[in-house]
Amino acid sequence: MALYMLDANRFAVGIRGNKVLNKRYRLTKRGSFNYVYKKGASQTRGAIRLTYVKGKGLPKIGVSVPNTVGKAVVRNKVRRRIRAAARKLVQNVKPAQIVLSARKGADAMTYTQIENSVIELFAKAGLYEKKETDAAFRD
Repeated sequence: MALYMLDANRFAVGIRGNKVLNKRYRLTKRGSFNYVYKKGASQTRGAIRLTYVKGKGLPKIGVSVPNTVGKAVVRNKVRRRIRAAARKLVQNVKPAQIVLSARKGADAMTYTQIENSVIELFAKAGLYEKKETDAAFRD
């Protein structure tokens, strides 16, 4: 039995039916995170920081939530919210290695606030390719 299946939009669908960020779009290795932190440029909006290195191929997104945000349950909630916001945008992101880091105060943000911060950070960094079908930037 497969833990994840791909739906029509190339998102992985978990056992419970919730959509998750597909493995091919994830930044997972410690060395990759360190590379992005050392070589990358960063943008900040509120309690979310985007650090990135432009690259080739698919965008790779990693999420980092330090202990200063709160206890494990709170950190995991913030991590899930950031990942969900990134999942909605990943098909329109230019190839890069990206780390989205939560900072103190991220635990008080709602999902909508986190999503808006992530959208603005991607646009500010020049990583977002606006497409006609994207509802996030419709006027």
